Amino acid sequence: MGPTNETGWLNNRIADFFYLLHVAITFFCAFAWLGPYEWMWWGVFVLYGATEILWLLRDGYCIITDIERYFRGVPRPESHLDQNFIRRLVRTIVRRDIQPESARKLTRIWGRVGWLVATVRLFVL
Repeated sequence: MGPTNETGWLNNRIADFFYLLHVAITFFCAFAWLGPYEWMWWGVFVLYGATEILWLLRDGYCIITDIERYFRGVPRPESHLDQNFIRRLVRTIVRRDIQPESARKLTRIWGRVGWLVATVRLFVL
């Protein structure tokens, strides 16, 4: 999802901010559970836990993607699989397109494993 001419410069910069925030949260949740500090584990515990709750409450749609889409003036797709941020990120980083369902599974499995490890490190070890 790229900038659109109709929404103007400021709206596109705000959308860029939300895109970069989404990237930061994604990479934090993807790797911080491997880190040595308790604040990292708490971050994953809270951020990924909140993500799962929001997906549940919002029928699989990501609130950050919806905010970015709003500022770009892009309508919401009929299926949450058609807005998959991870699919866009993988395409950008490795120049390979993956199926929406595969991106969803990758996100959920990796996120839940990271959340579980962070939770164990916080409350069990």
